[in-house]
Amino acid sequence: MSDPSLPTNSVLSSGIRTFKPRRSRITPSQRNGLIYGGENLLTFTNRSLRSTYLWPELKSPLFIDIGFGNGVSSIALAEANPEYSFLAIDVHTPGVGNLLGEIHTRGLKNIRVMETDSIAVLEHMIAPDSISGIYTLFPDPWPKSRHHKRRIVQPAIMNLFNSRLVPQGFWHIATDWQDYADCITGLFEQPNYAPRWSGGIVNRPDRPITHYERRAIQDGRTVTDFRFVRCE
Repeated sequence: MSDPSLPTNSVLSSGIRTFKPRRSRITPSQRNGLIYGGENLLTFTNRSLRSTYLWPELKSPLFIDIGFGNGVSSIALAEANPEYSFLAIDVHTPGVGNLLGEIHTRGLKNIRVMETDSIAVLEHMIAPDSISGIYTLFPDPWPKSRHHKRRIVQPAIMNLFNSRLVPQGFWHIATDWQDYADCITGLFEQPNYAPRWSGGIVNRPDRPITHYERRAIQDGRTVTDFRFVRCE
Protein backbone atom coordinates (compact mmCIF):
# COMPACT_ATOMS: atom_id res chain seq x y z
CA MET A 1 0.00 0.00 0.00
CA SER A 2 1.33 3.42 -0.93
CA ASP A 3 2.13 5.83 1.91
CA PRO A 4 -0.25 8.82 1.51
CA SER A 5 2.22 11.07 3.35
CA LEU A 6 4.74 10.74 0.50
CA PRO A 7 4.48 12.76 -2.72
CA THR A 8 3.40 11.00 -5.89
CA ASN A 9 5.20 10.87 -9.20
CA SER A 10 4.12 10.13 -12.75
CA VAL A 11 7.33 8.29 -13.62
CA LEU A 12 6.26 4.94 -12.17
CA SER A 13 2.90 3.21 -12.23
CA SER A 14 0.49 4.23 -9.48
CA GLY A 15 1.47 2.80 -6.11
CA ILE A 16 4.92 1.62 -7.21
CA ARG A 17 7.81 2.72 -5.00
CA THR A 18 11.51 1.96 -5.30
CA PHE A 19 11.74 1.44 -1.54
CA LYS A 20 9.96 -0.49 1.19
CA PRO A 21 8.79 1.69 4.09
CA ARG A 22 9.73 0.18 7.42
CA ARG A 23 9.34 1.15 11.03
CA SER A 24 12.58 1.49 12.94
CA ARG A 25 13.31 2.61 16.47
CA ILE A 26 15.03 5.98 16.72
CA THR A 27 17.98 6.24 19.08
CA PRO A 28 18.40 9.27 21.36
CA SER A 29 21.29 10.56 19.23
CA GLN A 30 19.22 10.24 16.05
CA ARG A 31 16.35 12.07 17.71
CA ASN A 32 18.74 14.83 18.73
CA GLY A 33 19.89 15.02 15.11
CA LEU A 34 16.32 15.65 14.02
CA ILE A 35 15.94 18.33 16.69
CA TYR A 36 19.22 20.20 16.34
CA GLY A 37 19.86 19.64 12.66
CA GLY A 38 16.36 20.51 11.56
CA GLU A 39 17.41 23.64 9.68
CA ASN A 40 19.19 21.35 7.24
CA LEU A 41 16.08 19.22 6.61
CA LEU A 42 14.17 20.38 3.52
CA THR A 43 10.56 19.48 2.81
CA PHE A 44 9.06 18.45 -0.51
CA THR A 45 7.29 21.03 -2.63
CA ASN A 46 6.06 21.12 -6.21
CA ARG A 47 8.40 23.99 -7.01
CA SER A 48 12.01 23.86 -8.13
CA LEU A 49 14.68 23.33 -5.53
CA ARG A 50 16.58 26.49 -6.38
CA SER A 51 13.52 28.74 -6.28
CA THR A 52 12.29 27.23 -3.00
CA TYR A 53 15.48 26.61 -1.03
CA LEU A 54 18.12 29.16 -1.87
CA TRP A 55 20.26 28.37 1.14
CA PRO A 56 23.19 30.79 1.20
CA GLU A 57 25.81 28.11 0.68
CA LEU A 58 24.10 26.47 -2.33
CA LYS A 59 26.70 26.25 -5.05
CA SER A 60 27.04 24.65 -8.43
CA PRO A 61 27.69 21.92 -9.22
CA LEU A 62 24.96 20.13 -7.29
CA PHE A 63 25.04 16.39 -6.57
CA ILE A 64 22.27 14.13 -5.26
CA ASP A 65 22.77 11.11 -3.01
CA ILE A 66 19.74 8.79 -3.12
CA GLY A 67 19.13 6.20 -0.41
CA PHE A 68 22.00 7.30 1.83
CA GLY A 69 21.36 4.84 4.69
CA ASN A 70 23.14 6.19 7.78
CA GLY A 71 24.77 8.96 5.75
CA VAL A 72 28.41 7.91 5.97
CA SER A 73 28.97 8.32 2.22
CA SER A 74 27.06 11.61 2.10
CA ILE A 75 29.25 13.05 4.84
CA ALA A 76 32.43 11.90 3.11
CA LEU A 77 31.36 13.46 -0.18
CA ALA A 78 30.44 16.78 1.42
CA GLU A 79 33.62 16.99 3.49
CA ALA A 80 35.88 16.09 0.56
CA ASN A 81 34.22 18.64 -1.75
CA PRO A 82 33.38 21.79 0.25
CA GLU A 83 33.11 23.81 -2.96
CA TYR A 84 30.18 21.66 -4.17
CA SER A 85 26.61 21.26 -2.92
CA PHE A 86 24.93 17.97 -2.00
CA LEU A 87 21.31 16.95 -1.49
CA ALA A 88 20.84 13.63 0.35
CA ILE A 89 17.45 11.90 0.07
CA ASP A 90 16.10 8.90 1.99
CA VAL A 91 12.79 7.80 3.50
CA HIS A 92 13.94 6.19 6.73
CA THR A 93 13.79 8.49 9.75
CA PRO A 94 16.63 6.95 11.83
CA GLY A 95 19.13 7.43 9.00
CA VAL A 96 17.88 10.97 8.42
CA GLY A 97 18.39 11.74 12.11
CA ASN A 98 21.87 10.24 12.03
CA LEU A 99 22.92 12.28 9.00
CA LEU A 100 21.45 15.51 10.36
CA GLY A 101 23.31 14.97 13.61
CA GLU A 102 26.61 14.49 11.79
CA ILE A 103 26.03 17.59 9.64
CA HIS A 104 25.34 19.63 12.79
CA THR A 105 28.33 18.20 14.72
CA ARG A 106 30.76 18.74 11.85
CA GLY A 107 29.40 22.18 10.95
CA LEU A 108 28.92 21.30 7.27
CA LYS A 109 27.31 24.02 5.16
CA ASN A 110 27.17 22.37 1.74
CA ILE A 111 24.71 19.53 2.33
CA ARG A 112 20.95 19.38 2.89
CA VAL A 113 18.66 16.42 3.59
CA MET A 114 15.18 15.41 2.47
CA GLU A 115 13.05 12.61 3.95
CA THR A 116 10.85 11.77 0.99
CA ASP A 117 10.59 9.90 -2.32
CA SER A 118 13.61 10.74 -4.45
CA ILE A 119 11.79 10.09 -7.72
CA ALA A 120 9.20 12.74 -6.91
CA VAL A 121 12.00 15.18 -6.01
CA LEU A 122 13.81 14.57 -9.31
CA GLU A 123 10.57 14.93 -11.26
CA HIS A 124 9.09 17.99 -9.56
CA MET A 125 11.94 19.89 -7.90
CA ILE A 126 14.96 19.38 -10.14
CA ALA A 127 15.08 21.27 -13.43
CA PRO A 128 16.34 19.58 -16.60
CA ASP A 129 20.07 19.87 -17.29
CA SER A 130 20.82 21.07 -13.77
CA ILE A 131 22.63 18.46 -11.64
CA SER A 132 26.16 17.21 -12.08
CA GLY A 133 25.95 13.78 -10.50
CA ILE A 134 23.66 11.23 -8.87
CA TYR A 135 24.76 8.57 -6.40
CA THR A 136 22.72 5.45 -5.65
CA LEU A 137 24.88 3.23 -3.48
CA PHE A 138 23.41 -0.19 -2.73
CA PRO A 139 19.79 0.42 -3.67
CA ASP A 140 17.28 -2.27 -2.76
CA PRO A 141 17.93 -5.08 -5.28
CA TRP A 142 14.35 -6.35 -5.15
CA PRO A 143 15.62 -9.86 -6.00
CA LYS A 144 12.26 -11.49 -6.72
CA SER A 145 11.24 -11.22 -10.38
CA ARG A 146 7.79 -9.87 -9.54
CA HIS A 147 9.43 -6.99 -7.68
CA HIS A 148 11.85 -5.90 -10.42
CA LYS A 149 9.38 -3.13 -11.31
CA ARG A 150 10.48 -1.50 -8.04
CA ARG A 151 14.18 -1.32 -8.87
CA ILE A 152 15.55 2.19 -9.18
CA VAL A 153 17.53 1.21 -12.27
CA GLN A 154 14.77 0.77 -14.82
CA PRO A 155 13.92 2.49 -18.11
CA ALA A 156 11.52 5.15 -16.81
CA ILE A 157 13.94 6.30 -14.13
CA MET A 158 16.90 6.12 -16.49
CA ASN A 159 15.06 8.57 -18.74
CA LEU A 160 14.26 10.89 -15.83
CA PHE A 161 17.82 10.94 -14.50
CA ASN A 162 19.28 11.48 -17.96
CA SER A 163 17.07 14.53 -18.44
CA ARG A 164 18.06 16.06 -15.10
CA LEU A 165 21.81 15.62 -15.48
CA VAL A 166 23.91 18.20 -17.25
CA PRO A 167 25.77 16.94 -20.35
CA GLN A 168 28.66 14.83 -19.04
CA GLY A 169 26.91 14.54 -15.68
CA PHE A 170 27.19 11.09 -14.12
CA TRP A 171 25.14 8.45 -12.37
CA HIS A 172 27.19 6.32 -9.96
CA ILE A 173 25.61 3.03 -8.90
CA ALA A 174 26.93 0.32 -6.58
CA THR A 175 25.31 -3.05 -5.93
CA ASP A 176 26.25 -6.26 -4.19
CA TRP A 177 23.74 -8.42 -6.08
CA GLN A 178 25.18 -10.01 -9.21
CA ASP A 179 21.78 -10.41 -10.85
CA TYR A 180 21.13 -6.71 -10.42
CA ALA A 181 24.59 -5.87 -11.77
CA ASP A 182 23.95 -8.00 -14.86
CA CYS A 183 20.57 -6.34 -15.34
CA ILE A 184 22.10 -2.85 -15.06
CA THR A 185 24.69 -3.70 -17.70
CA GLY A 186 22.02 -5.05 -20.01
CA LEU A 187 19.74 -2.04 -19.63
CA PHE A 188 22.41 0.52 -20.43
CA GLU A 189 23.51 -1.51 -23.46
CA GLN A 190 20.05 -1.50 -25.01
CA PRO A 191 19.83 0.42 -28.31
CA ASN A 192 17.33 2.89 -26.81
CA TYR A 193 19.75 3.96 -24.07
CA ALA A 194 23.28 3.34 -25.34
CA PRO A 195 23.34 6.58 -27.43
CA ARG A 196 22.44 8.65 -24.37
CA TRP A 197 24.83 7.08 -21.86
CA SER A 198 28.47 6.09 -21.88
CA GLY A 199 30.39 4.15 -19.28
CA GLY A 200 29.93 0.94 -17.34
CA ILE A 201 31.75 -0.96 -14.59
CA VAL A 202 34.50 1.02 -12.85
CA ASN A 203 36.98 0.37 -10.07
CA ARG A 204 35.67 1.00 -6.60
CA PRO A 205 36.22 4.69 -5.80
CA ASP A 206 37.73 5.91 -2.57
CA ARG A 207 34.62 6.00 -0.38
CA PRO A 208 33.69 4.73 3.08
CA ILE A 209 32.42 1.18 3.41
CA THR A 210 28.70 1.38 4.04
CA HIS A 211 26.71 -0.93 6.30
CA TYR A 212 25.35 -2.82 3.29
CA GLU A 213 28.76 -3.12 1.68
CA ARG A 214 30.31 -4.48 4.87
CA ARG A 215 27.56 -7.08 5.13
CA ALA A 216 28.06 -8.03 1.47
CA ILE A 217 31.77 -8.53 2.03
CA GLN A 218 31.11 -10.67 5.09
CA ASP A 219 28.66 -12.77 3.09
CA GLY A 220 31.15 -13.18 0.23
CA ARG A 221 29.16 -11.21 -2.35
CA THR A 222 30.91 -9.23 -5.07
CA VAL A 223 30.41 -5.46 -5.05
CA THR A 224 30.10 -3.87 -8.49
CA ASP A 225 30.46 -0.12 -9.09
CA PHE A 226 29.13 1.54 -12.23
CA ARG A 227 29.53 5.05 -13.53
CA PHE A 228 27.43 6.16 -16.48
CA VAL A 229 27.80 9.58 -18.07
CA ARG A 230 25.10 11.45 -19.94
CA CYS A 231 26.15 11.95 -23.54
CA GLU A 232 25.63 15.40 -25.02
